Amino acid sequence: MSLRSARVLVGVHASSGSSAANETLLALHEVTAAPFEATLLIDLPPDEGPALAGVAGPRRLAIAPPGGAPAAFNHLVTQPAEVYVFLEEGARPTPGWLTRLLRGLDEDPSNGLAGPSTNRCWNEQRAVSSRGAGAQELELQAESLARRFGDATRSMAPLHSLSDFCLAVRREVVAAIGAADTAYGRGPCWEMDYAARAARAGFRSVWVQAAFVHRSPPPASRLAAERGLFDTNKGLYQDRFCGKRATPAGREAPYHEHCRGEDCADFAPLASLRLRLPLPAPAKIETVRGEQPLVSCVMPTRGRPEFVTQSLVYFRRQDYPHRELIIVHEDDADLPAGIDGPRVRTLATDERSIGGKRNAGAELARGELIAHWDDDDWYGDQRLSRQAAPILSGAADMSGLNDMLFMVIRDAEFWSVTRALFRNLFLENVAGGTLMFRRELWERAGPYPSTSMREDAEFMAGAMSAGARLCRLGGRELCVYVRHGHNTWRFREGYYLQRSGWSRVAEPEFLARDRDFYLARATRAKAPKLRSAEPLVSCIMPTADRRSFVPRAIRQFLAQSHRERELLVIDDGRDCVADLIPKHEAIRYERLDHRLTLGEKRNIACELARGELIAHWDDDDWMAPQWLESQVATLREQGAELCGLDQLYFYSPGTRQAWRYVYRGLEPWVCGGTLCYTRELWQRIRFPRINVGEDNAFVWSRQPKRLAVNGRSDLYVAMVHSANTSPKVVDGRSWTSVPTAQVERLMLSPAVAATRARRVGP
Repeated sequence: MSLRSARVLVGVHASSGSSAANETLLALHEVTAAPFEATLLIDLPPDEGPALAGVAGPRRLAIAPPGGAPAAFNHLVTQPAEVYVFLEEGARPTPGWLTRLLRGLDEDPSNGLAGPSTNRCWNEQRAVSSRGAGAQELELQAESLARRFGDATRSMAPLHSLSDFCLAVRREVVAAIGAADTAYGRGPCWEMDYAARAARAGFRSVWVQAAFVHRSPPPASRLAAERGLFDTNKGLYQDRFCGKRATPAGREAPYHEHCRGEDCADFAPLASLRLRLPLPAPAKIETVRGEQPLVSCVMPTRGRPEFVTQSLVYFRRQDYPHRELIIVHEDDADLPAGIDGPRVRTLATDERSIGGKRNAGAELARGELIAHWDDDDWYGDQRLSRQAAPILSGAADMSGLNDMLFMVIRDAEFWSVTRALFRNLFLENVAGGTLMFRRELWERAGPYPSTSMREDAEFMAGAMSAGARLCRLGGRELCVYVRHGHNTWRFREGYYLQRSGWSRVAEPEFLARDRDFYLARATRAKAPKLRSAEPLVSCIMPTADRRSFVPRAIRQFLAQSHRERELLVIDDGRDCVADLIPKHEAIRYERLDHRLTLGEKRNIACELARGELIAHWDDDDWMAPQWLESQVATLREQGAELCGLDQLYFYSPGTRQAWRYVYRGLEPWVCGGTLCYTRELWQRIRFPRINVGEDNAFVWSRQPKRLAVNGRSDLYVAMVHSANTSPKVVDGRSWTSVPTAQVERLMLSPAVAATRARRVGP
């Protein structure tokens, strides 16, 4: 069973009286997209007293003295869950951390324990330096690790040495080996003991390299305890796992400086190993505040009854049980019929501003919590429960969403923005229309200003000035910002503030059950089909240091018989070719400031493309004037989403040799340089971040697609030269030499007969 939907219990080990555990709780809620439950493991040393200053939460487990990390871990794993994550106080998870850890465990059923990369660790998990610890710095470090490692995992054999700052464990491991050994107390080595026993039970420990959890400096009391127990615990570990020490003579021998783990034949023999230790009885979880108080959702509206109807659907789907909706309107025409219900109240007001309506709704609200509920946005089923969690845990006083998609109804398009651009768009990096907060905060920091622009942002800024703590939650699957042409805040999607920060993306799967409501209001259909007799074709030409090729590629583009076309040149070479680009309305040139893979450059070009069709325009190949026309005709006549050649000519100008390549594989294929496809297909697939084979990966992706072969191999000749991205080996069974003059005649001809539809053979 996949762990993507598993019940995950995260235990934050609060081992000092500082606010570090609270900071970890806040970071957990802010960056964790995967569902989880959080529990505080209260484990103060005896000399630090019974209270834990600065930390509050709805769930806590008190660890009885003498305590220590293994004792806290044992209490965590007695609770019901499918995956347990033991997290030290002060740890700062970053976006995607838990999703990646679960994926690492999912990779193989024998992967029983997993840990992330970090900035401070004695073992190889230290993969980044201890640079800045601000939210933006940590996000950049996480993105760097993701680019560097992808989905890679690495076994921690031979030592099974996953660190305990963040340790994810399958329930099956606990069932097999039971408890951690509490004899290690507040010192190190307990986690290696647990992982070694798990290995003997058949479970691997893996390092999920792209997951990143930042570690803060430990408190002095913890450092002192670990240093004081280091030698003792190292000896205890060797007593447990060294086969030689199981003999009378071995017990008298000195301890080794370093254990070699599985590289030693005497490591962890099953005959002398106590594999399973008994777990303690499940402890009762204490609840500090009453869980799930009433949330009052306040919806200001005017003149959009059809959106109110749809928003009611989202409200009724919420998995948070105790909720009410207050709709603040001006007259009866603002409301649809049939909205009465036990959880829905309406309030007519003379207030015209959105801020005034928010104040009227907050005044009427019965809930301990108040949530903004805009009438025109899309909301996921978990929105209220996810936003309430950090407030109820005591980690924050208010919460809001970021990293949301933008949906443009008129074009049935979806856009995402970079994290940096989102920060520039929204105050404090949250969309003001998604705020949730305690009612007492509105009473103390309110009211909203009587305006219809930035009234939410100004309220939030005032609340934070008064000391309110804000939790910024990733909202990708919790909210979609809907743009319909009548929004109070108006801007041009794809261009506003920073054009390069916008990316057009595919329709998200989570919107499937609601898409009909929005598509009915679109001015053009979303279904992939050619909408005009001569659709706009965006020709994409990634290039780098190909100065000698670029002019001919542009001339061939301008000579095309298909009139509705554009050329996008994406250049990241050392030798900038901007001087070669003519001033032409159909040609755009984008200069990149750093090198990217060919797949990344193709994706950038596709994002910038305006056409409903996208055609590859390799800078070094020859295309006849009828080439684009033949590609469009192939897609149209065969009802396809993707087309190209599966047999084509190759020509070497340097040696004046020519070949014909015929694909003989079983799986459908067309040549990457000849691809033409719908924008919608690219939005579903996209190119991988590689330099060679990105086009084959696109063609052979598992996404369903309708592929057609273009029969006009007389309209395209691929060039063979020393600078080919993919070197050509021309002596295989798919390659046949052909008369050079035959291919040269094709390229020298002023025009290729448009009616010639047969394949050209040797």
